[in-house]
Formats: sequence, C-alpha cells, structure tokens
Amino acid sequence: MKLKRTLSRNLLIAFALISAMGILAFTSKGEDPIEKIVAALQRWTDNSPVEKVYLHTDKPNYVVGDTIWFKAYVTTGAHQLSALSGAVYVDLITESDSLAQSIKLPVTAGMAMGEFVLPDSSMREGNYRIRAYTQWMRNAGPEYFYDKIFTVGNSVVTAVNSRIDFEYSGKGKETVVTAVLGYDDENGKPYVGKSVKYSVLNKGKVLNEGKGTTDAKGELRVIMRNDKNEELRNAHVNTTIELDKKETVVKTFPVKIASINTDVQFFPEGGELVNGVRSKVGFKATGTNGLGVPVKGIILDEKNAQISEFETEHAGMGFFLLAPETGKSYKAKVTYPDGTENLITLPVAKDAGYVLSVYNNPDTILVRISAHPSMYKNGEQHFSLVVQSGGVVMFASDLAISRATTSVRIPAKEIITGIAQFTLFSPANMPLNERIAFIQNDDQAKLKLNSAKKVYAKREKIEIDVDAADSEGKPIVGNYSAAVINEDVVPVDEVKEQTIMSHLLLSSDINGYIENPNYYFFNPSEETKARLDLLMLTQGYRRFLWKDLLTNKPITPEFKKEGLITEVTGRLMTLANKPLAGGKVKLFNVKLGLMMDTVTDANGRFKFSNLLVTTGVALTLQGRTATDGKKVEVLVDRVAGQSLTPGFNIGDLNVNISKSLASVLENNRKQDKELERFGRLSRVQELREVVIRSKKKVAPSYGLDVPEGHSDQTVKFDKPENCPTLLDCMRNNIANVSFRMDNSNDCGPVNVPYSRGERMRIVVNGRLISDCEFQDVLEMNSDLVERIEVVRTNQALISRIGGTAIIIITKTRGTRSVYNPSVVSFQPSGFSNAKQFYVPKYDAADVNPVTDLRTTVYWNPSIITDANGKAKLSFYNSDGAGHYRVVVEGIDASGLLGRQVYQYQVK
Repeated sequence: MKLKRTLSRNLLIAFALISAMGILAFTSKGEDPIEKIVAALQRWTDNSPVEKVYLHTDKPNYVVGDTIWFKAYVTTGAHQLSALSGAVYVDLITESDSLAQSIKLPVTAGMAMGEFVLPDSSMREGNYRIRAYTQWMRNAGPEYFYDKIFTVGNSVVTAVNSRIDFEYSGKGKETVVTAVLGYDDENGKPYVGKSVKYSVLNKGKVLNEGKGTTDAKGELRVIMRNDKNEELRNAHVNTTIELDKKETVVKTFPVKIASINTDVQFFPEGGELVNGVRSKVGFKATGTNGLGVPVKGIILDEKNAQISEFETEHAGMGFFLLAPETGKSYKAKVTYPDGTENLITLPVAKDAGYVLSVYNNPDTILVRISAHPSMYKNGEQHFSLVVQSGGVVMFASDLAISRATTSVRIPAKEIITGIAQFTLFSPANMPLNERIAFIQNDDQAKLKLNSAKKVYAKREKIEIDVDAADSEGKPIVGNYSAAVINEDVVPVDEVKEQTIMSHLLLSSDINGYIENPNYYFFNPSEETKARLDLLMLTQGYRRFLWKDLLTNKPITPEFKKEGLITEVTGRLMTLANKPLAGGKVKLFNVKLGLMMDTVTDANGRFKFSNLLVTTGVALTLQGRTATDGKKVEVLVDRVAGQSLTPGFNIGDLNVNISKSLASVLENNRKQDKELERFGRLSRVQELREVVIRSKKKVAPSYGLDVPEGHSDQTVKFDKPENCPTLLDCMRNNIANVSFRMDNSNDCGPVNVPYSRGERMRIVVNGRLISDCEFQDVLEMNSDLVERIEVVRTNQALISRIGGTAIIIITKTRGTRSVYNPSVVSFQPSGFSNAKQFYVPKYDAADVNPVTDLRTTVYWNPSIITDANGKAKLSFYNSDGAGHYRVVVEGIDASGLLGRQVYQYQVK
C-alpha cells in the first residue's frame, strides 16, 4: 500500500526488517487503520496549516540611537515560503512587558523587511523583546510566535552604572530571594551611603516597595516578596537613587527568576514506565534563572536501597536506565551544586503496557517497542507505528506484536531534517506512546562565501561571492539576507545566537524555553547530536494531540488568514439595535481623494474590498438609511489586537548590560565625539540620565485643572511625525503605563491604558470620554495635541476624576465633540514603509572626513541567487579596524534553509 505525500518522496509504508527479537507483519483487511491516521493528519494539515516566522536581524545587541534592521521569513509546511498570509506583525516590547513600538509589514512571496529605530528621546537601557507573528499564527498561540530577547545599551555617559544579582536562602520550606542592586559612577567608583527608593512591579502591580541606603560596595539588598513566588516571573525593579538633594537617577532592573526553586523533572521515554520493562528516563534540572543546573543523585526504592545513579550531561539534562518492579516505588535523591539534597518521587510504573524507544543513528533509525508479557500472552496484536514531521507522514507501518521486543529500522534519509514524532497506536487507533527525535540529515542548502583576499584596508571596497547549492551540489535559486558587523566591537557568542536553522527546525516546534539552541547546529558533532536527543527526551512536541485529530471534530480557527489587501467590514444598525438592510454606507478619505459606497445586505452587513492601506491613514464611514435618514449606527468589525503575554526566555535576560556591551558602548561614544567635532551630532540624549528637582510652570489644563507639579508626568510631542497616531506617541513616551486591547460590549475591541494593573480613564479637554470614543481618540493625529498630563498617584486628583487618568489637552479647545453613531472615523492597521540601509561609497571623488565607526557595516535584505546559484555582495569597509563577520541566511524556492558565516580582517 502506498499513499501520496505533499513532498516529492513517496510515503514509506510497509518497510521494516525482521528483528532477532521481534516479528513485523502487515495487514490489509477492512478499513486500514493507518489510512485513518494519515487522513486525520491530512485534514489537520489542510485546515490548520502551520505557519512560522523567523527574523534575521543585523546584529545581536543594540545601543540607544541604533536602528534594528530585519528581514522576516514566513514559512509553512516543510519550510516553503508561505502564501497563506499577506501581513506580518512585529512588536518591540520592553522588559516590563509594555509595547514600545509595533509595525505591520506586507508579506510578498513569504518575505518582508523592516526596521525599528531606537530613538534617543524615548528608549532606555534594558532588555527588550522582538516578537513577530501573523494573524493566522494566533490560532496556535503566542508560545509559537517568534520571540527573542536582546539588549539595548546607552552610550551616553550616565551618572550611574548599575547591575543586579540574586541571592537565595532557605527559610523553613520557603526560599527567600534577595536582589543585590549595585550602583557605580562612570569611573567605576561605588556610590556609598546613597538613599534608594525601590518598588518591585509586575504588569504595573506593586509586589514590594521600600527604601534603603547603599553600603560600602555601593550595593543595596532588597528582599523580594516570596509568599506568591509565581508573581516574580517577568517582574522588574524600579529604583530611584538620590545623588544629592537636587539630582536623582532612575534605574530599572529585570528580575531573572523563572521559578522560586530549582525544578527537577523526570521523563520516561515513550511517556510511561512499565513494570518489568527496562526504560530510559530523561531528567532536566532548571534553576531559578531559567537555565540548566548541574545536579547528580541516586535512585532509591521504597526500602531506600540504591538502584542506580545519575548526573547531568548538558544544560541540566541527563538520563539513566531503570527496570521498575511490580510492588515497588522509586524516588530520586537529588544533590544540588551547593550540596543540599532533595527527594523527588518518580512517576509510578504501570503493571501493563508498552515502552517506545528510538535510537537515532546517522543512517538508520531504530525504533523498539518493548511489551509487558501480559500484552502478548493471548497471541499477536496489530498496532500502528506512524512517524510524522511538519504535518506530513514520513513512515507508517502495521506492527504485529507477539514477543517482548519488536524492532523497526527506518532509513534516516526518508525523514526530512527537523523534529519527527514517533507514535504507537493501539488496534483501536488510540495513541499509546510517543517519542520525538531530531533528524539531522545533510539535506539543507549549502552556501559558500568567498572574497578575493582575507585582509582589507579601512574604507576599501570588498566584493563577496555567494554560491548556493543543494546537498548534491546542484545550484539553487534562493532569497537571502546579509549582515556585516565588526565583531571586535560587537562580540557574538555563536552558541547563544538564534539562527534560521535553530528557530525553524527546532525552537518553533517546541513549547518552552531552549537554552542556547544554536549549540546544536553551529558545529554539529556526535556529542551535540546526543545532547540534542536529550532535549527531545525532556521537552515535548506540542503542535497537536493525536487524540484530538482522530475525533474528527471540525476545526474552526478563531483568526482568519490575512491577505495583502485590506477589507473593511461591519454592520449598519438602527438606533434600536436592529440590522438595517438596504442601508447606504460610504467610505472616504478627503485628503487622499478616496470615496467608495456600498449597500448593506439582508443582515445589515457591508464590505469594502481591494484597499491597500499604509500606516497612519484614517478612514471615515458614514451610514444612512435607504431614504438618507441619519438615525443609524455604524459598527466596524475590529480584530482584537494580540495581548502582551510575558516572555518565556527568562534565561536570556542580561542583568549586567554596561559590562557585556562595554566595547560597543565605547565605540559609540567615539562616534558621537567625532560627529560632534564636525557639528553633526543630532542625538537628543546628550544630557546625563539625571532628573533635576526643579519645577516648571505648566499652563492650567482646559476644563480639568492639574495643579503645577502634581501630575506624575507631563508629555509634549516634539516630533509628532515620528508617530502617526496618538496611541503610538503615548506608547513611546508615557512611562509606567501599558495599553491593552479590551472588548467593549458596545464598541468591540479598544485599546485601554492601564497603570499598576488598574484601568485608567481618558479625559480630553476636561471631558471624561466614553468607551465608544476610546479608539477614535487614540487614533487621532498626535500633532493636534498640546500636551498630556498623566495622573497615577495623586489621590486628590484620582478622587476627583474617579481613578487614575490620562488627561489630553488639544491645541484647539473650547468645543466638545458630540457622539454621532452614524459617522465613524477609524484607522485600520496599515502597512509601514521599509527604509533602505545606507551604504556609503568611499572613492577618490568623495572623501568623507568624519571617521566612520558604524557597527553594522552592511545590511542587504534581498539577495537573490541566479540560475547558477550565484550572487554578489559589494560594499565598503568602515574606519573600524577588526575582524568583520558576514552572515548570510535564507531559503530557496523548495524550502531548503541556508546559513553561512564568513570572516575577514580590516587593518
């Protein structure tokens, strides 16, 4: 029996070798159970195709004032460039889980390119996340989004350099976490005897607050709240250090705590232990910082007799063998690095069942099913073994199990590179055991980079030849991106990198944090392959559950595929809240000369299609009855925005930014001095990071009078053109306020401001606005705003307004807008326009006297190899001497992934 696959290979069915310890047989009577399984998977693949996003960024870390250049690769199936989605959303998220910037980019042929500018006026030093997803990916959940932590430093000389570390101590059965905050001046001298106010926050909620004084080392110890330890995950510490009576400095620290105690878990291979059957048991020890912890220990039975011993091999992972016996129980005595011990009960073994083992050898994959004697004492039973990868069945076989061990050998080349899921099904087609393995074949694209020489001069032109071929050496046509940096200034830890290989082949299919995913790819060996198998043993594949697929329940995705073209849809209602059939709806933008009209259907619904909308474009909808009556209400369909879920990559947080980015910060200071020498320094943030305690006179607000100096923050937009909407400007400039998408019963999803977990009110020119006006106000042009007063702590004002509030004062006052339900102005999510990376040309005719110390020397998001698999990079070196690092990544038309690193020297 053969089945067709969406890949070029034929489905391998009915292949096996007779093992010395077992017999393999095949059946074809009645309705084939394998066909049911394959059909169920195909239905899932057709109805819920898996889409992934990977971002290639120009460098690993940044400095305030930099630009993050990136290219998005959107894939589906076996990593083919996706045609499902026409838009990708990219978010820049602060370490306090608030949105700093967000853009929507058009996806053409599965790719998009864009950038984030890190402005001096609003960006702070800290850990940031860059998150990318499509609307379709939201059906799988945020755990499958592209989500990467990176560090932003500040090269402007600050009055205070800070750091954080953590100490752990026992208190009864609890663990007390103490944050050690350190403060030094720019010369490394500790600030001694300085008063510090602090607050521990999580999503605006205050977990702990207080004040203290720095010691002789410039350090302050803060005991974190430990009665609700889960709240410390993704929390941060805000501190204000008083340098003298006139100057204070605000510093924010991430709380690098994934759990309050070291977590040790045990994972029997195949999912369960069976009495009388020898099994491999994987284990993983994760520390409070989210990283693996080296532990060791022994396995004891119920009489405390030692059965075996174990020790971690890599990143807190390891394994041991165990043959459980009926009537016995087992526990692990774990010894931690500090010498403390703990007893952990192992999973209870079953009296009957099967153990599924996978031995991932380079040429042949051995699958072994070990059965308890009771499972075959009445003769052979027919089971199914199915191997799938990327939603495609790679191998399927009927197994007749009649002995203790049945073995199947599968040629490794028959399974594509990536995570393969091995599942044993019962005669009733119920999944019994599951094991995942990473298949690492030599079947991806081969990229070669070469230049005429290995050593170049400053500002010398360099050309790098790119050759792309498949695993057989045949040239391929692919689309790639290239980044060139000075590695002496921007150091790169290749093990910690997130690459197109590590993300699309590994991280995107595993639920949870993977420590140093590129460790398994950048220099593969037998050791890295064995440790990758440990990862597969201890961290499961969770794209779907077989039992859900086999129930044949219809799949109704919550989020639809979004095309390149925008549709505006909604309903026209009477004021009695009934659908209005045959009503008239106009869509227009006077400035653009856009005018469209339509008529509602029997359900009062309307639709405007074929709109290509860029960011900042406002549209107006006007509704009327068939006889031009105005007593109607226009309701626009809105897709709720993606919520800001906490990041799960706690282990990647950088708690000592100044030290880790020392070389790039010093380089940026040199560049700033050079620009200043030639009068070209335009950086806004030339002042020290100091708050001056002097009060400015503020004109009284219209309608609601905010006393001078009594609001928590006064905001004026110096460059409103940098943020097209008021919402964008507020996200970039208002501190300690986050915006979330809430659903209003009357108006659909609207962005709402929150502070310390409390929903804030919005006051415009003295008027408290309703929910239905929230979105319209937030989408107004920011250049219409004179200033904003933020009220978060003043109890007198809070009592007067009825809660915390954002008070908006516009430039034109004295009139109050009247809510008109027949006219709706809104701003659909539009596409951002990508900028082009500037590549200087240094030739004799144009000599630039300013020293060029750029850290990103070259960025090109669109490199296409020709029919011969060739392309060329051409650019000029900067004035920075050092070792230059070239990274080229991308995908060919058939889904072959390629990545290559090339290095040369500039003297």
